[in-house]
Amino acid sequence: MSKAGHVTGTELKAAIARAGLTIYDSLEARPELIYGLNVLESHLRDELMGLRVPGEIRTRSKLAKGLVAGALGYPAPPAFRRTQPRFPGQNLDVHVQKANNLQIWNEELDPERRHVVLRVDEDAAIIAVRVVDGETLARLDTTGTLTQKYQASRLGKHAGTILVSSEDTQRFRELLAPVRALNRETLATLDPLRPPERTKVLAIDSLFVALQGLRGHRIARGELQERSRGAALHREVCDVLGLPRYADHGQFPDVPCQALEVKAQSSPTIDLGLVTPDSTDEARGLSGLRHCDVRYCVAELAPRNLEFEITEIVVSTGKDFFREFRAFEGLRQNRKLQMHLPPDFFAQSEPLPD
Repeated sequence: MSKAGHVTGTELKAAIARAGLTIYDSLEARPELIYGLNVLESHLRDELMGLRVPGEIRTRSKLAKGLVAGALGYPAPPAFRRTQPRFPGQNLDVHVQKANNLQIWNEELDPERRHVVLRVDEDAAIIAVRVVDGETLARLDTTGTLTQKYQASRLGKHAGTILVSSEDTQRFRELLAPVRALNRETLATLDPLRPPERTKVLAIDSLFVALQGLRGHRIARGELQERSRGAALHREVCDVLGLPRYADHGQFPDVPCQALEVKAQSSPTIDLGLVTPDSTDEARGLSGLRHCDVRYCVAELAPRNLEFEITEIVVSTGKDFFREFRAFEGLRQNRKLQMHLPPDFFAQSEPLPD
């Protein structure tokens, strides 16, 4: 492990190889084998930079996917199935770019899907690697042709700390039987990245009480970028809930073991991503829960010189979210998506805090 105690890309690669997994095998029961965005990007840079993917577009694409599979510890299949995404287990797609025109075919952007974007030179050598999720691609689009993310703001004069939902959704209660408290012994067994387990999740009112411990905490000057602020808040949430460690695999929701999504609000507008909280679509890897069953924690961040202070906490089920917030809905399209990557795209990697 790294000196911070995090699993490295090399260790994940070895673990996947030992497990004999394929790129099509689900990792719902093995979330510890999912590469986080940061680890994925840095590991693929180490493994792939300088390698060549010659040939026409189809050949180049197949070679690139084979290299990515090998770098992640998987055997490259003789032929890649036409699955969406191409790497279902890690929820990622691979793109090879000679130019800055990125194309995504026949589907809307998935906020949780990861995209490995490889830049090659005229000799077909990989000269840059970037890994982003659907959220990041939506932010990069300036043409309005991509699926737009959803945003919200607080209703009217609503303000202050509040528990919007008095209880969890009926499906949540039936599937998970949430409890009023979790003892230290139970907390010690919880992996933040694993799906929620029956009788091992806090009921939403108890969750609200626990999250009050966030108020007054400050996020340091180094966390001024939006993504880093969210990661810093995520770390604080794991701490106040008493979880044994902070962990982030860059997928929805932020704290799977408690079916909890965390939003840092430092301006009137809250970015919700590409799925609305009240969606009745089933959420990936959450034991049968839908997006509307997930709990949301919105933490208001107030500027304090060169820091942000957590001043207010709003907790709600996805189902009740719009009782407290007003939605701004973007246009949704289902066709070939094209976008022109900005000139500094491959220099924009924004590492999360350790």
